[in-house]
Amino acid sequence: MNSFPIVATVISMILGLSITRLLLGLVTVFRIRRSSQADWVPLAWSGVLFEIQLQFWWAVNQLPVLQPTYGFGDFLFLVALPLTLYVSAALILPSRGEDEKIALREYFEADGRYALLALTAFLLLGFLINIFFFRSPMESIWALIDLPMIVLPTLAFFLKERRCYVAITLVYLPLAGLDLWISLAS
Repeated sequence: MNSFPIVATVISMILGLSITRLLLGLVTVFRIRRSSQADWVPLAWSGVLFEIQLQFWWAVNQLPVLQPTYGFGDFLFLVALPLTLYVSAALILPSRGEDEKIALREYFEADGRYALLALTAFLLLGFLINIFFFRSPMESIWALIDLPMIVLPTLAFFLKERRCYVAITLVYLPLAGLDLWISLAS
């Protein structure tokens, strides 16, 4: 039996919710623009997150090529990926009325930066699944780019000083673009 439709449906449902949550956060940022100063750092990370969500959704189409059938354990590991993206999308930007009372920078420093840990979990889990589940070579270009993409959000989370996470964000943006370009080329 071909289990790919079930895997793809559940992944798509969770990714749809994740993108909806991220867009809701962007609407909230727009709504509070008169009372709360915007900050480019969480907006940049939300852009990266949106790109990763779409990239992952597109990559789901390759699953039946990589492996024709999936067991329930495989299914659980694959579903864990969009769940981490959902958590990241739910945390990166404010969406509740009580969050609207503080500036975007303060929200990110207090709660939004936890989205970076969820993003790291997604990237790390994806890295491990690619190597152990799909048997992708670790010495490939995607692996070399994924390693700093895994480490940098974690550093941005733990280095709480603005200048540190701003610098990490500035390094991460072109790295995410390069990752997208490589995935489109392959």
